[in-house]
Amino acid sequence: MEKLLWKEKLSYGIGAYGKDFIYNMIAAFLMIFYTDVVGVSLIFVSTLFLVVRIVDAITNPFMGWLVDNTKTKWGKFRPWILIGTIINSFVLILLYLNPATFLQGILINVWCIVTYLLWSLTYTLMDVPFWAMIPAFSNDAKVRNEISMLSRLFATFGGQMMSTIGLLVIACLGVNMGASESDGYLRFAVIVAIVFNICEIICVRNVSEHVVIKNKRDIKLSEVLNFLKENDQLLIIIFMTILQQIAVFLWTGMNIYFFKYVVCHEEWFSIFGIVNFIVGSIGLIAFPSLANKFSRKVVYILSAILLVLGLLGMFFVGDDHKASVVLFFSVASLFCLGNALAGVSTTVMLADTVDYGEYKSGIRSEAVVFSVQTFTVKFGSAIAGFIGAMVLSLVGYVPNAVQTPETVLGLRVMMFIMSALLIMVILCLYLKFYKLNGSFYFNILKELSKRREKISLD
Repeated sequence: MEKLLWKEKLSYGIGAYGKDFIYNMIAAFLMIFYTDVVGVSLIFVSTLFLVVRIVDAITNPFMGWLVDNTKTKWGKFRPWILIGTIINSFVLILLYLNPATFLQGILINVWCIVTYLLWSLTYTLMDVPFWAMIPAFSNDAKVRNEISMLSRLFATFGGQMMSTIGLLVIACLGVNMGASESDGYLRFAVIVAIVFNICEIICVRNVSEHVVIKNKRDIKLSEVLNFLKENDQLLIIIFMTILQQIAVFLWTGMNIYFFKYVVCHEEWFSIFGIVNFIVGSIGLIAFPSLANKFSRKVVYILSAILLVLGLLGMFFVGDDHKASVVLFFSVASLFCLGNALAGVSTTVMLADTVDYGEYKSGIRSEAVVFSVQTFTVKFGSAIAGFIGAMVLSLVGYVPNAVQTPETVLGLRVMMFIMSALLIMVILCLYLKFYKLNGSFYFNILKELSKRREKISLD
């Protein structure tokens, strides 16, 4: 088993922390910032999120191609992580600069479109090369399990810290200081940008590539689409993870509405962040041991079962403002555990498709493969946001008002029942189509090792 220095492991984890810290400020708060602070319509916001994700579908593979063809003394990943971080931080501040305070009419919408599109594109600059580094750390499956677990653990910490303290800090920096809620969002964005830069600088400074497989030639841009289409295991993971992101974000991306308007305990939003972090961390830490003792396949099936049980449990016990906090978060912990196991499982599976793509085509392309992870996360969350906005609109959601029973039921069905059904569909797809497990995958690694040894001798 190849060893990595703990300095590298921790530095990569810190990078994951900062990356998800900033991402979850968008995932958790941007929709409600747009609807309840800026004052734009739900239909506009959901359409904006969806259109930008379509743009991502085009730009993410291009970014992967650009990274894979990058050659510097720092390697091909770290320069882009640093460049993307600096630019994305600046755009984040513009994103939370409330345009309603200095613009009017259609210009407010234009500002939202331009800044959100720029944020998404610049986040791609650093996110694609960041995750694409995982196969470059080691060829050993156990090492990949470990580094994937650790990065997901730190990412979960960053994301859940945002969910836990976000609203509190925004209030402290805004209305509690005699300023506006809008000011609170902007000031918090500045702090988040600073933290993001510190984390990624630590990461870039201390990590390096250990597995450097040089292709015989550069990958042509025209080959990228064919490369993706030929990797059938990558295609099934793309489809699975898009559905998984939709299912997860129908709950996590909309839960601030649930806590505020359904159970009428907005403070539960922060409690959920704490529970999600603690339980999710347990799942992430346990993943390498579970995968080694049983198999990745068993762990992934378990994750799906836990997600479904958690979602259905929350539907039945979180039906009104009289819901028990202990009972609700007991069943919510099943969802949190399943989500953690599913997240690290898909990251490891994606790393394996890099080997599979090299096995089939003779070309190794970490960044092109991992560009789809950035795309699936953002596209899935955007679809979930679009569905959520449509459902909220159809069931009569009114911002900052008591919701009708029909609105409450619509929210609950969308967040829990629809999500649970999607998870069951994903599990069926996995069992039928995914095959990079056991002896099949082991034989691929043996064949690749023989090929590389032959090339080194030539």
